[in-house]
Amino acid sequence: MKPAFIGGSIGGAVALVVVVWCILSCFRWKKSTRSHDFVTRTGGPRQFDYRDLAVATGNFSAERVIGRGAFGVVYRGTLISKGSSSSSSSSSGVHSRESDALSSMESGASSNPSSKESDGGEVAVKKILNEPRGGNLDFFAEMSAISAAKHKNLVKLKGWCCKGNSQNMFDFMCWCYRKKKDDELFLVYELVPNGNLHYHLRESEQVIAWPTRYQIIKDIGSALVYLHHDCAPYILHRDIKPSNILLDNNFNAKLADFGLSRIGNQDNATLLTTAIGTEGYIDPECRKDGKVKFYRSSDVYSFGIVLLDIVCTGKSRERVWELYIRSRVMEATDGRLHGGDDDLDRNQMQRVAVLGLWCSLSESAKRPTVRKAMEVLERDEPLPDLDYLVKTSVPSAQQGTCTISSDQHALKSDGT
Repeated sequence: MKPAFIGGSIGGAVALVVVVWCILSCFRWKKSTRSHDFVTRTGGPRQFDYRDLAVATGNFSAERVIGRGAFGVVYRGTLISKGSSSSSSSSSGVHSRESDALSSMESGASSNPSSKESDGGEVAVKKILNEPRGGNLDFFAEMSAISAAKHKNLVKLKGWCCKGNSQNMFDFMCWCYRKKKDDELFLVYELVPNGNLHYHLRESEQVIAWPTRYQIIKDIGSALVYLHHDCAPYILHRDIKPSNILLDNNFNAKLADFGLSRIGNQDNATLLTTAIGTEGYIDPECRKDGKVKFYRSSDVYSFGIVLLDIVCTGKSRERVWELYIRSRVMEATDGRLHGGDDDLDRNQMQRVAVLGLWCSLSESAKRPTVRKAMEVLERDEPLPDLDYLVKTSVPSAQQGTCTISSDQHALKSDGT
């Protein structure tokens, strides 16, 4: 009887452990999938199966890498339509810039598995290496909101994938052995490989004519007006730069790479988060360690530097400012654009250069909103005297009264 009692006790204990283990596994599984289910419930982007992305990218082969950034690696891939027996193939003409991979998102994919949209074709798969979480909403809530942003000058998110969310019995029962790094996130975009603005401005032998550059500027501004003023809550991009501005075959611009985007507070025009961005384009007021406050004016600063890149390619902001205060700003414009004598083009170039300086002033309170900047472009509204503006104090709704600064201080603070 004693061995039977001992065996029964051990068996009961094992059974109890198994039951408790299953309960804990169910609890953790439900908790881990709650955020993913949120995307589907709210009509967010489609969830891809990790195995499909692995096949599409040759198991994330190094040969498929077409870009690297601060937060991820981008792979070129070919998704196989359901029912197709063919294997994914690599596409030629690989660029070495991350945003080339994110080009031309004409339409996002539905989160509904029964969507009639084709699930095959070329894609850019971005593997998130350092997930930029923080801010006001959960990552998946933010992704859902961003995917809902629909504008002709914004690239569209096609879908997403979480490797750690693969639903199989092994993962279900062995969750304690899974490492945090196994919960890898992937963003999937459509791919149209026409390059980014940085390539066409700095590396391509073909010079972009001024009318095309001017249209690119208006396209970028239109996208930012939509994000800052037409979305509720508004969306901050936080990494506006030429390599994140993609061009379609007709050189229409699309603002890409929302990997750093964040949703703003509806009741507070600030966003407390880690300072991230690209050196030379990040707002000087955000170049601090730890948590900093991001405003829409932070994007405006980056937009201003991009304007200077477009009209004064190869010139630093300090140089453009120096020529501006000497009333010789036209000398700062890209020399490759001086072949024509069109007075309209010259006037537009000069106004864009001054607008770029205005948007990139060191004090955020003195910058225009992106909506005001677009009014200057489209309605030919007057520009301020920037030399006077940087020497005066302007009350700020964001951070109190700004201190008086000289133009010399502006040169040091705003330089890129």
